[in-house]
Amino acid sequence: MKVICDSSVLIGLTKIGKIQLLNQIFRSIYLPEAVFHEVVTKGRGKPGVKEISNAKWIYKKAVQDRRNVEMLEAELGLGEAEVLVLGKELSADWLILDDERARTAAISAGFQVIGLLGILLLAKERKLIPAVKPLLDELQDKNFRVSDKIRREVLRKAKE
Repeated sequence: MKVICDSSVLIGLTKIGKIQLLNQIFRSIYLPEAVFHEVVTKGRGKPGVKEISNAKWIYKKAVQDRRNVEMLEAELGLGEAEVLVLGKELSADWLILDDERARTAAISAGFQVIGLLGILLLAKERKLIPAVKPLLDELQDKNFRVSDKIRREVLRKAKE
C-alpha cells in the first residue's frame, strides 16, 4: 500500500505522542521533500522530530513533476501540492491531508483521503487507542485547530 502524508497530520500526531499510529495502520508512508523539510528541518528541536527523521517506516521521496507542483502551488501550499503530485507519480492508495482545499483536490483527482481525525477514528476502531476524546482534547490544548462542528461529528462517529 502506498500512502503519502502531509505535514499537519505528522505535527498533530507528534504533539500527542501518537505518530506510531501511522505505522500501525499503514505500515509505511512517503513524505514529499517539502513535507520532510517543513517537519524535520524547520521543526528541529520540536517534539517528535527525531522519531520522524529516524523512523525506518517513513520514506522521503522527491517529486519529479516540478511543473505540476508549481501549478498546484498557486492554489495549495507547497507541501500539499507535492503530496498530490507524488500521489499521482506513485499511484498512491491513500493521501493523508487535513487542508480542506487539498482534500477537495485529492478527492477530485480520485484519491482516497484521510486526515488526522479520521486516523484517530480508525485507530479506535482497530483498538489501537481506547478513546478519541482525550486525544482530541489534548490536540486542542496544544493549539491544533478543530472546529466545534467537526469535533461533535468525530465524537458522534466514535460513539463518545
